Amino acid sequence: MFGKHGSYDAIVAGAGVGGLTVASLLAHEGLNTLLVEQADRVGGRAMTLKGDEILKNGEQWYRAALGRQYTWLAKSLPDFREIERLELLRGYQLDIGYHGVALNGRGYFYDLDRIIGSGEQAGVEFVGNLNSTYIDNECYSDFHAGKMDPRIKAIVKETGLPFLDFYLAPLSMTSTDYDSYERVSVAAWLREKGISQNRILYEMIHSVSTLITTINDPEEISIGDIWRYMGEILNPRFSKGIAQWASGFVKGGIQRWMDSVADRFLAFGGELLLETRVREIIIESGKVKGVVLEKTHEEKRVHAPIVVSNIPTQDTFRFAGREAFPGEWVTRTERLRGFGSIAPYFGLREIALPKDQWNVGVKDTMVIPRGDRLAHDVYMCWNIQSQSDPFCSPDGKHLMTAYAPVTEDEAKNPQLMDWCCDRIMDYLERRYPGFRETVEWALFPVSWRLEGVAKDINQAGTLKSPVRAPDVEGLYFAGDTVRGYGVAMDCACAAGLICASMITGKFYGVS
Repeated sequence: MFGKHGSYDAIVAGAGVGGLTVASLLAHEGLNTLLVEQADRVGGRAMTLKGDEILKNGEQWYRAALGRQYTWLAKSLPDFREIERLELLRGYQLDIGYHGVALNGRGYFYDLDRIIGSGEQAGVEFVGNLNSTYIDNECYSDFHAGKMDPRIKAIVKETGLPFLDFYLAPLSMTSTDYDSYERVSVAAWLREKGISQNRILYEMIHSVSTLITTINDPEEISIGDIWRYMGEILNPRFSKGIAQWASGFVKGGIQRWMDSVADRFLAFGGELLLETRVREIIIESGKVKGVVLEKTHEEKRVHAPIVVSNIPTQDTFRFAGREAFPGEWVTRTERLRGFGSIAPYFGLREIALPKDQWNVGVKDTMVIPRGDRLAHDVYMCWNIQSQSDPFCSPDGKHLMTAYAPVTEDEAKNPQLMDWCCDRIMDYLERRYPGFRETVEWALFPVSWRLEGVAKDINQAGTLKSPVRAPDVEGLYFAGDTVRGYGVAMDCACAAGLICASMITGKFYGVS
């Protein structure tokens, strides 16, 4: 029930992106590794649920599956019981959250896949897409692989504003430069360069910055964190021809990539325990000794000199005593803030979007305007995911997915989130007249930690928690709440690569 052995070289708690990355690399290097996951599948906040299994297991099962991933269901249209009665989810596949993949899988995913043979090498197919941004009623193409929307190009020529510096500055930067800009906000840089004088150029950069960081307010977004990813991953991979798309989706759902990594982990001799919880990380005399596992109300102590926690670092002290760590670090860690999101799905009878947007990621920085209820104007990004991944919807139907960032506190407010869901529907109807009539069903999951630690000017990049726990020998952290760079899942993968490097002494392409 609790695994084949009572002791291991390493135990990894949590099979999200970061945990899978670390566990697979440790097993690849020959360490006897146990990977423990509380859910019934790997993936963490990046897993796929089939509509058929939701219908089979029922609403409470679905809500519990969301709840294990810091997510809850704020609204459904029609009522969930009606969705069940009419079997409206039949044939759909729903990724928890919004899981467009940075660089269409050619970011840090690519680095891991090349080492262990997962991802594309295991037959996982990624489908890329371009992106665009609405500013008022005009939709502009994003800057991509050296190409610029002619209307943006004309504005840049007319104004002389250094718009392209945002994309090209990282070409000449060093790691020290990225560090020095971590506390500089995107808004402050735009003001310094005069770009804030032109609303269209300002909002184009604002839009891309929110896409990368999941933060609405450009006064909070760390430009250093964005530039590090551009300088170390985006620009080099485009220039070398490794990457061709800024983003994309996994055909068959994000679960396919997660499963491909888990399969390699098992092939290397790793052991995976599902539906098993880590109740305690055992620390004695400043050293990790193992963990206490729980499954179906039974507990077992399992030993290991190395434990990697893929649990958000803010929650560390639910599993390990505060007294084992420096007091200042405990205080700072508990105060780290994530960023939430409404991440709705729309099952469509037909597509109301203009055809030139069917294969494009579309964004708007003001879907819900700031007011007494919200800290900032709410941005949203959306895709007709079924155009990229025909497996995610039944024949003749379409799946539209989106995400609209909100703060952690906002995401935990039921009344506010219900109101915001209605405002999103209002916005889409204004943007695409007749949209409501095309919607057969809609679900509005809300995550209060879509981004585990927000990439803001006080906690981005090197300002996040360290991968190696202070004052506790053998305890490490992975996932998007510790030092790592990039967009969402890619950030968690980067943190996993850094963590595995610290444990094995080998360099995996990021530090």
